[in-house]
Amino acid sequence: MTYEAERLAATLKAAREKKTLSQRTLSVRAGVPQSHISKIEHGKVNLTVSSLTAIAHALDLELALVPRKAMPAVNSITRSVDDVPQAPSDVRKEISRVAKQLNHIRVSSMDPSGFEDLNRQFRELRQYAHLITNAEALRGLREALNECEESGGHGNLRDITRQVSDIRNALAHGSTGSDRPGLPRPAYRLDEDNDE
Repeated sequence: MTYEAERLAATLKAAREKKTLSQRTLSVRAGVPQSHISKIEHGKVNLTVSSLTAIAHALDLELALVPRKAMPAVNSITRSVDDVPQAPSDVRKEISRVAKQLNHIRVSSMDPSGFEDLNRQFRELRQYAHLITNAEALRGLREALNECEESGGHGNLRDITRQVSDIRNALAHGSTGSDRPGLPRPAYRLDEDNDE
């Protein structure tokens, strides 16, 4: 395997680990056998364009041919994206637990479109993980998912999806650590009017 191929394989592995995905989960998302992903990551097989494309898209990465002269700018931008602050360890653990729980829930007894909407909302929430200062809302989310699964999928999936969306929206709109991340902030308050 060439140096460039090794570097590419290492980049794919790092991206997979950053998203806390197992090789098996990535395999399902990319449609590439798990054994092939393992061989790619360990440098035992060369990447094909089709495998590279499928794995990259499953990891929310884009492939592009960039002029060599533009590479310093592209590398600079990529480094700045990678330098996003990390979430506290208890928040990272809770996010990982929720992700694992979502991967193991039996979808057959649930509304597939509602479950896909929940997964989409959770993927969007993960983009704001570094802004979460308290893992309590994530624990509540995990408990709601447990209840939904224990009821055979008859729990209110729509309420759980709304809960994830509310947390994401509060974070996206600048909710501070002291605010409850599950509740959106009011745009204004009538009791603070001082018309003197």
